[in-house]
Amino acid sequence: MKNLGFFGAGNMGLALLQGLRGGELALGTYDINPQALQRAADLGARAFSSAEDLVCWADMLVCCVKPQYLDGLLQMLADGAKGKPVASIVAGLSTGALHRAFPGSRVLRVMPNTPALVGQGMIALSLDTDLLPEEKGVFEAAFGCVGRVVWVQEGQMDAVTAVSGSGPAYVYLLIEAMTEAGVREGLAFDVAKQLAAQTVLGTAQMVLQCETHPAQLRAQVTSPAGTTAEALYQLEKAGFKAGVMDAVHACAQRSRQLGGHK
Repeated sequence: MKNLGFFGAGNMGLALLQGLRGGELALGTYDINPQALQRAADLGARAFSSAEDLVCWADMLVCCVKPQYLDGLLQMLADGAKGKPVASIVAGLSTGALHRAFPGSRVLRVMPNTPALVGQGMIALSLDTDLLPEEKGVFEAAFGCVGRVVWVQEGQMDAVTAVSGSGPAYVYLLIEAMTEAGVREGLAFDVAKQLAAQTVLGTAQMVLQCETHPAQLRAQVTSPAGTTAEALYQLEKAGFKAGVMDAVHACAQRSRQLGGHK
């Protein structure tokens, strides 16, 4: 049995531990927050009192800390992690930066998103990795426990960040707007929220299950001179589609800046 160690038991770390519990991997974690560490222990992970103890125990490592805590953690881990595979979900940290941070380790850059908390995440793994085939399989299966997994080129990871990494925030804003509009039209808040959220969920399932282009699916809902056509006209007049595209582009640019490249 492989020992998989998690540095950080925040939301994403806990989501992964939840998805992996009861599986074929022994799970361990370390977090500077005692409450987070206890939540990880409640999920069946072995809780370690120091990062050094965890890295000695683990065969494979997952770095789930926030960027601002990374430098201090790396000082503790770099030597102990040598020769071990390390996956990182730290936003903006490129594969090259991971190699510099973990000299002598095989690394994998990962970009998940928060729906992993409910088992519906979208997780991108960088193809620019020196993991052994068996290690790639273990990490792919591990992240697959909390959602869909796709392998992309390293140069596409900032775009992934902009579309799926930050994407839940765009969708929350859409659901918020649809809910408030429903309330404005006379619906109770709980009813409007349920209508909006389930509509987004069902629509997303149709896009994933059908090979049809989203534009064609939209056309199927739009009758000539009908209610949907009028709503879509107003959205286009307000610059909805261009606004979303500009937002994704700006997010990708910011990700590149945070990663130290333009």
